[in-house]
Amino acid sequence: MARSKSRAPSLPKNLDDLVEFFETHDMGEYWDRMPEAQFEIDVKKKTTEVPIARSPVILFLGAGASAPLGKPVMEQFVKRLADNITSDPEASLLSAFISERGYDLELIMGDIENLLSLSYVSTFVFDSGYEVNKSVAASLRSLIRHSIIREYRAIDMKSAIEVYQPLFDTIFSHVDSATHCLPIFTTNYDLAIERFCSEQYSQYELTNGMDSPSLEGDILWTPRSFESFRLRDRVRNLALFKLHGSVNWMRLTSTGRIVQSLPMYDVVDSDEYQNAIIYPAGRRVATSQPYLTGYHYFSKCCEYAKVILAIGYSFHDYDTLASLLKARQVNEDLMLILLSPNAHDVLKTTIRAHDEDAIVWARPIYGRFGNLDSQAEYLKEINHCLAHQLKSE
Repeated sequence: MARSKSRAPSLPKNLDDLVEFFETHDMGEYWDRMPEAQFEIDVKKKTTEVPIARSPVILFLGAGASAPLGKPVMEQFVKRLADNITSDPEASLLSAFISERGYDLELIMGDIENLLSLSYVSTFVFDSGYEVNKSVAASLRSLIRHSIIREYRAIDMKSAIEVYQPLFDTIFSHVDSATHCLPIFTTNYDLAIERFCSEQYSQYELTNGMDSPSLEGDILWTPRSFESFRLRDRVRNLALFKLHGSVNWMRLTSTGRIVQSLPMYDVVDSDEYQNAIIYPAGRRVATSQPYLTGYHYFSKCCEYAKVILAIGYSFHDYDTLASLLKARQVNEDLMLILLSPNAHDVLKTTIRAHDEDAIVWARPIYGRFGNLDSQAEYLKEINHCLAHQLKSE
């Protein structure tokens, strides 16, 4: 009689039982009895190269880009502030700073921050003999910050459409909206681009880092909004990076997360919320989120882009200037277009001071953004530069 062969035990049907079974059995002995399985693997590389950082054109908006919306540039803001502060000794302290620093808000705020950072000093004296204590300096800083939020939280929508629509029409006449977005980087705190896209929803899709985990939850800032970016069909896609924060960004002190809120000053509830803003203060270096993500994308975009159109921007921000100059070392096709009334001065005193060859790759255009008298002319020059630089696109 033939000897019967011992039969291996049957495989469990339940997944948990199957896992437990192979903890004590060799899977190789059961390989021919394993059921076939089909599955797909989606390997996603965490990258900024596609598609945001692949755009041939970058738009950079400085304070001059908000001037036609009724927002004051630095000198105007400080003058208005000096007229509106009625409390003394804050008004006297601001006057003393103006006498030393002029109407340069960055220098004034930088001096205030430096003085407040000296833990071993309680009072300080100007060369003029004016003496002030740290509590007054802290109060003046609070007044300035509050004024910034109040000044930049409202937008004239009609003006925003009038100045930005012709600009976007010009840019997208050279950039295929089906394959590229337009990355926009700004040091402005206002909501001009957000309000514009909201009003022009049928034509524009905005990605600005804000996302809602649930329909009823808070709208939170997350870098995943940019990492998972996808072009929406049949519209113009904009990716907005607010390098110095926004009037409607608040940081939750309990978690550090950034939440979208109504524009308000954090002194109202500073135990729970803080404004997510890098206030003017000389040489600012972004060392935390969400600012790091913005500067990272700017660097990556500069390495690929063929044109940076900078409107009303001085490039006094060390981070942006450094990113631009580094990008030029690896991207010889990069061209910088400067649009402002003092574009030639910015090129001469700031850009060329660090790269003498900038006279070759930077093009200054004189003009006041949004000014109807000069709009047609500067749009014509921008159109010419884009056509020449993107002719191979």
